[in-house]
Amino acid sequence: MTIEEKIERSKSQERIDFSKYQSAGQDDPLVKLEDSEKILVEPCWTVDGDWEGERYRDYIADHPEYDGVYVRTELATRLQTAAQSLPNNYRLVVRAGHRPIEVQRRILIDCADDYKIDYPGASDKEALEHARTFVSDPDLTLPPHVCGAAVDVEVMDTKEGKLLDFGSTLNDDSEKSFLYYPDLTKEQKDNRLMLVAAMLNAGLASCKPEWWHFSYGDQVWAWFYEYDQSLYSPVDVLL
Repeated sequence: MTIEEKIERSKSQERIDFSKYQSAGQDDPLVKLEDSEKILVEPCWTVDGDWEGERYRDYIADHPEYDGVYVRTELATRLQTAAQSLPNNYRLVVRAGHRPIEVQRRILIDCADDYKIDYPGASDKEALEHARTFVSDPDLTLPPHVCGAAVDVEVMDTKEGKLLDFGSTLNDDSEKSFLYYPDLTKEQKDNRLMLVAAMLNAGLASCKPEWWHFSYGDQVWAWFYEYDQSLYSPVDVLL
C-alpha cells in the first residue's frame, strides 16, 4: 500500500471481527526501550496525574523489576524508523508499551466504572461497551499492549521545549480521542496527520479511537494490512 492508501485505510469505519485474526505465536522477545536522539521514553506512570499511569504504579510497587517500557523487538526497530522520519526538531515520546494483563483488566474495569459515574443512568452493559471502545477486553481479544505489540506516543518539539497539541490528552475516553475527530484546529489536525503518516510509513497500524496508539503484529495490524493472522500472543512476564 502507498502512504495515501494507508491513510485512507486508517479512516475506515468497518466493524472488525478480531476473532478472525488469531496469533501465529511468533517468537519475538520483549526489549526495553531506551532513549535515543529521536526517542524519549517517559512512561505514563512517571507523569503526575496520568490516569492510566496510576494503574501501572500499583503493579510496579509489587513488581519492581518491571522498570521500563517493553515492546517486541520488531516494533522497537520500526519505532526508530518512524521517529527518524519526523521533522528535525521533533522527538517521539513513548508513554507505554507492553502492559501486564492485571493492569489491562483494571484499566478496563475502572474505565467502565468512571463512565457510570459520569452517566448515573447507564447500565453495566452500556458502561462496559463504552470501556471496550478504548480498552481491549482480554476475554474477547488479544489486547495489543498485553501482546507487547503496541505503543502510546506523543511528540515533543525540542526547539520549543513542549509537547505538540493533538487536541486531547492521552487516555481521554471521549470522542476527542478519535484519530479523525472533526472538531479540531488546523494545527491539531496537521499534528495528527504528521504522526499517523510517520507511523504508517514504518509499517505500523493506527487505532481509530486513539490518535496516540499504534501497533505492529497485533490483531488490528493484521486487519489493517490484510494478513490472515496476527503475529503475537499475550505475554504476562518479561521474555
